[in-house]
Amino acid sequence: MKVCYALSACFLSLFFLGGCERVDEGLSTQANFEEWYPQYNRYIRNWLTKQVEEIGMEMEKLDAELVDADDDEGKKKIQEVILEKKKLLERMKSRQAMGDYFQFKTFEELPSKLIWENGSEQPEIGDPKAKKGGAFRYFISSFPPTIRPFGPNSNNSFRGELYDNIEISLVELHPETGEVIPGVAKEWAIGTDGKTVFFRLDPDAKYNDGVAVKAVDFMWWAYIRASDNVVTPWFKQYLREQMAQFTLFGTDVIAISLPEPKPKLPYFASLPPSPPHFYKQYGPDYKERYQWRVPPTTAAYTVKPEDLVKGVSITLSRTDNWWAKDKKFFRYKFNVDRIRYTVVRDRSKAWELFRAGEIDYFPITLPEYWYQKSEMPPVFDGYVERYTWYNQFPRIPWSLYLNSAKPPLDNHDVRLGICHASNWQKVIDVIFRGDASRLPGWTKGYGRFDNPDIMARPFSISKAREHFAKAGYVKEGDDGILMKKDGQRLEVALTFSRIPVREKMMGILKEEAKKAGLDFIMDGLDHTVVYKKEMQKNHQAVFSAWGFQPPYPRYYEYFHSSNAYDDKGNLKHNTNNVFSFKDERMDQLSVAFRNARTEDELEKYAHEMQQIIHDSGVYVPGYMTEFSRVGCWRWVKWPDSEHTEFCPPRTYVPFESYVYWIDEAVKLETEKAKRLGKKFPEVQAVKQRYRIKTEPKGNSSE
Repeated sequence: MKVCYALSACFLSLFFLGGCERVDEGLSTQANFEEWYPQYNRYIRNWLTKQVEEIGMEMEKLDAELVDADDDEGKKKIQEVILEKKKLLERMKSRQAMGDYFQFKTFEELPSKLIWENGSEQPEIGDPKAKKGGAFRYFISSFPPTIRPFGPNSNNSFRGELYDNIEISLVELHPETGEVIPGVAKEWAIGTDGKTVFFRLDPDAKYNDGVAVKAVDFMWWAYIRASDNVVTPWFKQYLREQMAQFTLFGTDVIAISLPEPKPKLPYFASLPPSPPHFYKQYGPDYKERYQWRVPPTTAAYTVKPEDLVKGVSITLSRTDNWWAKDKKFFRYKFNVDRIRYTVVRDRSKAWELFRAGEIDYFPITLPEYWYQKSEMPPVFDGYVERYTWYNQFPRIPWSLYLNSAKPPLDNHDVRLGICHASNWQKVIDVIFRGDASRLPGWTKGYGRFDNPDIMARPFSISKAREHFAKAGYVKEGDDGILMKKDGQRLEVALTFSRIPVREKMMGILKEEAKKAGLDFIMDGLDHTVVYKKEMQKNHQAVFSAWGFQPPYPRYYEYFHSSNAYDDKGNLKHNTNNVFSFKDERMDQLSVAFRNARTEDELEKYAHEMQQIIHDSGVYVPGYMTEFSRVGCWRWVKWPDSEHTEFCPPRTYVPFESYVYWIDEAVKLETEKAKRLGKKFPEVQAVKQRYRIKTEPKGNSSE
């Protein structure tokens, strides 16, 4: 489940030290990469010079503070900050020495002693028995506000289906082994500096429209996102601070340098290409001009103009003669010819369409579906099959996200009180019948990068009231809700997507919170409205989750102050720091995490950041599951091979593995059997190959 946009290395960025400058004033309505990139080179040079100067001044101040410090603990903390600043200074000076951000060289200038890799030793993905053809029919609860891959409103719940889940980047990670495998690049090599990756493009690589992918297209990916023709604050930071250099070697080799060496370096240097021919009209009117235009991509699927029916459906059609159809790691993936997403706002209506065989697949993890609704004739008769897939994917953090910029949530004790007033264990017991467990903290499922000492605060009426009292809520009204002496009630708007199961969840939280004197004001809205409200930071508490991807957790975009406030202290919109969180130590650590060179460093920083998040109370951990349960009509087939058992371990939602296929012969057989009353054996399978240890059940209520 990918509910937010994520690059291969989207957990990476750097502390935003300087102000955001415009580097491309006065652009025309036509794309002008040739004019823009020299400007950007100058901008980066000036920015680096400024950072070196500012960091140097900060270090001088810290040196003075160190001299004046009168206790060992204080000196130790200052020394730790000095060390991090020193690393950052070295980082900036190293980048200065590299020269221009965009460089152009001949193929003959390519280093001669590179050791090229191609990932050929990794196992195939999918099943050789997979059949091509057919259509996979699914539903979405709302139509996306745009189909642009970037810019305002592009970070919506459908972008994964259209881009993130299917687009082929320079390299990929194998879904089972976690090792690097080829994508658009057929091979890669790490430079002697340990931070540059040379990618040699696959000569077969093409966009959906048949145009060949060229190395310069990856520079265009940067150009159309870093320019000021569109508001993309995250991309601008990412490209400026986490990509150190792009170098072309002829038409088919590109070198991408990061500011420092990293684990799995080729993966974190990987990008998808952007087609210059599609963006030839890119300019200040990008948002409007490209609002409903699907760019050619390297994916197996695209959307034809006639298959985009606004408010009704989106159909992805398999690319004719797709360039990767015979490649080792893709030939048994993306098997169906079409994937049709129909808008069905009412989940109960979607369920009826599934029962009738008009939708092929339905998630039935919720006990309401697993234990009740799926106990139905189509299952008993063998037409619909039920599966439980355990996986190793990081747990989706369904939780309450508190906006610390909105009173009364700007009070630390109010937030801690809400943590203790939120009875998630009752939600788990009632809604999930114990099948879920309490999420302990910000992350779970990342192995060594999860802090084992972090546990969610238990539901406790006494502890909640204790914190509320510290915040001044000492009187109890006739309705049981606490008030301040001036009569101000303890109430918080609870925003959530208005679907029945979430209404039940939030209803439980509301009734239980009332016992602690807290009034959750129910704010159930359409999914798209919830998302917009969250991005605009207009919420107080929101029930939400972000799609997390292996191999490492992410912190910078969610908790660094630069993703919450601008230089004047005003709230930033359209960033993932929906907590409006600001903490100096968190800023330092999130920068250090993103600049870490080893997994030992990543573990150290991650554990401390998780403790800060826990202590702040801006995040109220909810629930998690270690499996995905689905129902699908028997013509939907899944691999059962040595290397891919149904759902790869790093895929949370089974169909996002794209290793399934539609067996048209079985579909005809099933439809005939339904007419004749013929039955098949009931199928209810549990796949435990990728099961990890059972998650803790959480703390009981008081």
